[in-house]
Amino acid sequence: MKRMPLVSAAAATLLLAGCGAGSESPEAQGLDPAAPVAVNVAETAGVPSAYLNYGVQQGFFEEEGLDVTVDVSAGGAAAVPGLMSGGLQLAGSNTVSALLAVEKGLPITMVAPGTFGSETEGEDFSAVLVAENSEIREPADLAGATIAVNTLENIGDVTISAALEEHGVDPAGVEFVEIGFPDMIPALERGQIDAAWEIEPFVTIGAESGARPVLWPYVEARPGLMVGSYLATREYREQNPEVIEAFRNGLEATAASVAEDPDAFRAALPDLARVTPEVAGSMTLPQWRSEIDVESLEFIEEQMREHGLISEPVDVDAVVGD
Repeated sequence: MKRMPLVSAAAATLLLAGCGAGSESPEAQGLDPAAPVAVNVAETAGVPSAYLNYGVQQGFFEEEGLDVTVDVSAGGAAAVPGLMSGGLQLAGSNTVSALLAVEKGLPITMVAPGTFGSETEGEDFSAVLVAENSEIREPADLAGATIAVNTLENIGDVTISAALEEHGVDPAGVEFVEIGFPDMIPALERGQIDAAWEIEPFVTIGAESGARPVLWPYVEARPGLMVGSYLATREYREQNPEVIEAFRNGLEATAASVAEDPDAFRAALPDLARVTPEVAGSMTLPQWRSEIDVESLEFIEEQMREHGLISEPVDVDAVVGD
């Protein structure tokens, strides 16, 4: 398939699986909330970064002894260099970016899960949208289309390709172009692209302007797919097990809070995600779980090899590292 850069710059049901990620090390004693450790964490623009910021806002990480600063990024691929330079201690990343980094020999490890897709088509936080007057009406019509993704050779084009194959469509003729999530709908309306792969809140924002979903890549590729993850360098993980444990606990507390009171999370979204109250009230939320889904990673790794993103198998167990 062809991939070209283009100029320009996430189930109303939330699920907690399991009761905890476990301690990173028997020696991890926990941190002192009175003297919090500063941690810079990158996360993808949209609901993923809003979710992490919500946990910060509610004090869940502070209670664990962490002073978390959220750095909003364009995507997981953009955050990995920050980990390697030391500017970031942790980074939210889609699973494709994580596996690509490891395949390239970078000392990256996965420390916690992020967002999960839905189990039900039509209820996911990610969709491929087309303009209201587009002749594209179903997945088969995407053959040969130009589709915008936020970053090339990543979770977007991998899951779109897998979902198209589930519909019997050869993705080889699809042309993927790179556009930032906020800029996709305007590009769609101008006719620069045939379709746009969006995550929330941009799916709902697009629908408000008349855009229509024709494909739900995450759920149609693999229902319940683990899409997001949090990464650290191996050195940082080994030297800071108490920080990793505290961060996992903060994530788990955030997930529990959103599951118990999703309306409170939605009420915070206008500030956290810069959306209107109407969009915040109607948008589809991802699922958040507390355990890394190794089967999802194995599926993604297989798709990456099938579609030529990697040439050699990646040891998924080594990526998780627990």
